[in-house]
Amino acid sequence: MLSAIERRRFLGGFGVAGVAGVLQRPSSGAHAVPTPASDTEAPADTEPEGIVLSAVSSVVSMDPALAVDTETERVCRQVFETLVGIDGDTGATAPLLATDWEASRNGLRYTFTLREGVTFHDGSALTADVVVANFRRWGQMNQLLPDDGPARTTLAFESLFGGFMDEEACLLESAEATDDFTVELTLKERLVFLPEALAMPPFGIASAEVLSDSDPERLAREPMGTGAYRIVNVGEDEVVLEAFTDYWDGIPPAPRVAVRTLPRSFDRLRELQRGEIDVYDYITADNLRSLVQAGRLILQRDPFSVLYLGFNLDHPIMGDRDVREAAARAIDLNALVESYFLEGTRPAYHFTPAALEVQSEEASRYSFNVEEAQALLEDTGYDGEPLPFYYPMNATRSYFPRPEAVFASVARDLTAAGFNIRPQPVSWDGGYVQSLLEDDKRAMHLLGRNGGYRSPHSFFGPLFSQQTPEFNYDSEQVRELINTARSVADEQRRNDIYREVSDLVAEDLPALPLVHPISGVALGRGVTDYPMSPVLHELFKNIIPAE
Repeated sequence: MLSAIERRRFLGGFGVAGVAGVLQRPSSGAHAVPTPASDTEAPADTEPEGIVLSAVSSVVSMDPALAVDTETERVCRQVFETLVGIDGDTGATAPLLATDWEASRNGLRYTFTLREGVTFHDGSALTADVVVANFRRWGQMNQLLPDDGPARTTLAFESLFGGFMDEEACLLESAEATDDFTVELTLKERLVFLPEALAMPPFGIASAEVLSDSDPERLAREPMGTGAYRIVNVGEDEVVLEAFTDYWDGIPPAPRVAVRTLPRSFDRLRELQRGEIDVYDYITADNLRSLVQAGRLILQRDPFSVLYLGFNLDHPIMGDRDVREAAARAIDLNALVESYFLEGTRPAYHFTPAALEVQSEEASRYSFNVEEAQALLEDTGYDGEPLPFYYPMNATRSYFPRPEAVFASVARDLTAAGFNIRPQPVSWDGGYVQSLLEDDKRAMHLLGRNGGYRSPHSFFGPLFSQQTPEFNYDSEQVRELINTARSVADEQRRNDIYREVSDLVAEDLPALPLVHPISGVALGRGVTDYPMSPVLHELFKNIIPAE
């Protein structure tokens, strides 16, 4: 267990409250990252040619275990590899650092066979002991979080295994190296989607040389993985990576990649048209025509995210379910989709996208009806008290292309039904998530989630498997169903349980799903192809630069 001083040092090493799962801008200025002594950085005038991608927010931390936002995960994927990969064509699990894995008949033991001859960026070798050291660290991340720290979202390890290793609810009993290249995970209960979940960026394997109990922030300062790219520099406005010459799968086509932070969609469009960036991610509907007219190649991701309106159930007004239903019936989802999202986006009546096939026909659907919303609200006795409504500024996410415009549309609908909305805009990089989580007087907020792997648990688990400060929703029945589903081997029965979860959440209304968005990428002249993925498993080594 770390002392209080060691915990503060750990937090300070990131320059943010990032260890607590909140999204804040890194401290001002660039964060120099040491590079292996065997590779000297090329002088500025002889730097190898590369490609430039747009990002919509700064990297929070280069410790993959703390990655909770898509832009941090995007960069971590390139530097740290996971045991399990994802097939770019089918979306199924595929070998990566593990060439093979198998589960015991009772599903309580998984055995992973590691790829031999893999080298970390610091020159050390991948072995089973290194993998076990990473699992040990992930399992004790709660010991690195201060007891009085800021409110946080759920980290990947606790969402997947139900808690940390020192907690009774944790399903991971042990991680052991049975020989140099074999890792055995023992579970207390079956976890049917374990291989799929281990493909998420927070489970990226780091060199044992930078895993230090006495210096827990060292990994963030010296991010040493096995990926096709290694970090040259992490700055507030740009991350620079270069190809790892000893990469086990060959040197990638692009020798250098820069990820440039451009929160505003107009800025991304302008820089693409100027030839300053090669990949414009998260296209917005208002920029689509300009891209088409310019003849840009546009690629779209299948919808695998959800934008939702969250309610604070501890708020004296929003704690009334009828008030929440009035809000649900006040919002015109079809108009929202048609006005601000790419074609192919659909209104959301469930938290899980259609691809997971667990939508329940029994779940409550709150059709748009202003008169009914007004009547419901009037019956509750609501008397026009101001309702603080948080929304992010200067942010584009896969589920949220134009946050200010979306907020304006939702707030306009709610106002028409009789709600008195008090706007609470906060810059995304200025600590949007932390701000809303820590405001006990918050009534509503806009947020979303991108699915990390192809299981309903990727959505239901982080949102509803435990009470969080985001909704203050506490349903023992929902928790038990989510926990039961993760151990059910029969897919049809498991999906039936998730449909029941969907029914209960729709009835209780801790949050209202709004949209399952389509997101897209436009390519500049420097790139001929980009590896699209609904779960954002998009590896820069698979980008094809133009000749």
